[in-house]
Amino acid sequence: MSDSGEVAQQAEEESAAIAIGKQLAGAREQQGLSQEQLARKLNLTVRKLDDLEQGRFAGLGATIFVRGYIKAYCKVLALDSAPLLAAIKPEPQAQEQASMQSFSRRTEKEAHDNRLMLFSYAILAIILGSSLFWWWQDSDEQVVETTPLAADIVAAPAPEPEQPGLIDAGPGTLQESEQAQQVNPQQGVAELPDKVDNLQPNLGVVQIDKGETAEEMPPEEVPLAEAPLAAGEQRVIMRFSGECWVEVQDAKGKRLAYDIKQAGQELELVGLAPFAVTLGKHDVVSVSVNGEAVDISHFPPNRLAKFSLPLTE
Repeated sequence: MSDSGEVAQQAEEESAAIAIGKQLAGAREQQGLSQEQLARKLNLTVRKLDDLEQGRFAGLGATIFVRGYIKAYCKVLALDSAPLLAAIKPEPQAQEQASMQSFSRRTEKEAHDNRLMLFSYAILAIILGSSLFWWWQDSDEQVVETTPLAADIVAAPAPEPEQPGLIDAGPGTLQESEQAQQVNPQQGVAELPDKVDNLQPNLGVVQIDKGETAEEMPPEEVPLAEAPLAAGEQRVIMRFSGECWVEVQDAKGKRLAYDIKQAGQELELVGLAPFAVTLGKHDVVSVSVNGEAVDISHFPPNRLAKFSLPLTE
């Protein structure tokens, strides 16, 4: 902008300030108030009040202070301050500062929103991770080895030996009957029922030699309790006389049992010692390790029992 334009703009602002000051002073005089009286109400000095009424806004400070003085002046005199404030143009620096403040607030709000979004994502990731871990742990295969009771073990019946005489006699007898029919059909028809009657007792009777059957029976399988153990492994057997919840883990943390056992059931586990055992009702359970009984009666009754096998002092 040229110097002449700046001078013209400055002269316009000064004339507008003088006009505003005259309007304020005229309103004060109409209400019969002196400058001292109004200065006390506005909590201003008489000098600042006179500068305001004379249009000397430069002595009052920044434009924002001038606008505040005009608003307070109009409020005391019950005047409308909007037309007077509209005549005052804001300073370019003030406009730029207001724009910068607005941009700063917007940037701060965006940063706050970004932090909140990151926090929400973190919470969501934790929830999803916990759900996946729970699902994976729940779906892990539970290794529980249960020893069958002696009453449930039934030996397989030995195969019945075939009777050679019966097999050899059948075709021969049938062949003789056919020959008899070919020589004399009528006589064959008459004698056939007698031969059939003689064959029926032999067909229904199979004789088995008990001594030979016992020798041919396969040897019984070695019970699981007598199976050899690998290096570092031990065998734990639990017998239940009542309902009890049981959990067993080996030395590597592998879960070997996680179940509710009923009265009369037996549980056999083989793994690396020591075993971490948890029993819901230990007084209905008898425990043995490698065939040796373990006394767990010293644990408090009606309480969850947690201990290691073999027992440690």
